[in-house]
Amino acid sequence: MKHTHCLVALLLAGARIASAEDEPPTLAAIKDDKALAEALSQIVNDPTIPTKDPKTREVAQALMSEGVKQLLANNFDQALANFLEAYGQFPSPKILLNIGSTLRDMGKPAEAANTYQRYLLDPATGPERMGEVKLLLQKLDDELTILTIRVVPRLAEISIDGGPFVAVGSTLITRARPGTHLVRIKRDDLMADVNINGFPGENKEVLAALKVKIPDEDPSKPAPKIEEVHQAWMEADYHYTRSAENPNARGYKQTAEAPPMPPLLLTPHDDAEPPDPSTQLPTTAAISSGAIAVMRIDGKGRGFAGGVGIAIARERLEGEVMLLRSDVTGGYLGARYRFLTGFVRPYGAVGLPFFVFDTDDGTMAKTKISIGVRGAGGVELMLNGHLSVQADLGYEHFFFVGGTRYEANAFVPTLGVIGRL
Repeated sequence: MKHTHCLVALLLAGARIASAEDEPPTLAAIKDDKALAEALSQIVNDPTIPTKDPKTREVAQALMSEGVKQLLANNFDQALANFLEAYGQFPSPKILLNIGSTLRDMGKPAEAANTYQRYLLDPATGPERMGEVKLLLQKLDDELTILTIRVVPRLAEISIDGGPFVAVGSTLITRARPGTHLVRIKRDDLMADVNINGFPGENKEVLAALKVKIPDEDPSKPAPKIEEVHQAWMEADYHYTRSAENPNARGYKQTAEAPPMPPLLLTPHDDAEPPDPSTQLPTTAAISSGAIAVMRIDGKGRGFAGGVGIAIARERLEGEVMLLRSDVTGGYLGARYRFLTGFVRPYGAVGLPFFVFDTDDGTMAKTKISIGVRGAGGVELMLNGHLSVQADLGYEHFFFVGGTRYEANAFVPTLGVIGRL
């Protein structure tokens, strides 16, 4: 009966007033003191979470209880500090749900999403709430930018937006608010920056590289224990410190904004060469390949043609191969160059349109092909990391249309949509 009461209390937590959205149940919605104590006891007495000192469980329960009280009083900063300390004492993934919910209440969706990701990756997490947390994380990720930062050389340190440096084996994965960010990499006395721009729902890969000679490793010294792929947690806004001795521990430090960044973009060794620009990604948004669909409009208003194909991008340059269809079948081979690669992407384009048609000279029907040249100027608008729309004004000249109903010269605007990988 006791376990049934506790289960009902946990289920009722899903209706917490603080959020009208669906989310995993948290302790803040349990208003009955007895039910709350039972729920807390069930968490900290989980035998799958080992502890060296039995008193640790009591300390964690007291910290969680105090954190819930602070939440009910809207003291979110203190509540978060209590939950973080409790998790440092007793790393139960169930506590992560309360940390994530508190971060959402504080208006920190990136840190909340990193917390839910940690919950999903924790081997001690049971299957009960997996589906709910995955849906919630997906919803948060639609509003955030997921950064995958590749680090060269290995074991360098990464800082984002002036936050503390974090040692990374080869890759750092974190969520961040959409917008511009500064990624700083350092090793020893060498430092360099990469400016990036993220969009909602975008998965963005960034190369942070230094041109530095790596000394030979001393086989007598043990290699540092650093994760090859570091999943950031409580480091998105960098208001928290992490302990090397206890990877679960987090100490809360309230700050109004990130520390100011030093004015120098590069601080190399006196005898070292500056970083090679070819080792760094462009500071503008990268463009990936994908599928394209367009509508070609007759400039005299006589109709339109549809086209589908693929777009193969190489940074600012992109090639297109499309199948066209109206009352005749045709195709298009073209290329465009983007002058900018942010949200607004003006471009110039050239191409070879062609179409196949039938003629009848009175003796026999013949199938002919007409090849043309096209020049156009337009603009592409990036809606998110995977979808953009485009419009341009183009002029085309076709060969081999003499004596047919087709015109040699045509004004052909286009509208299109591009879905990118």
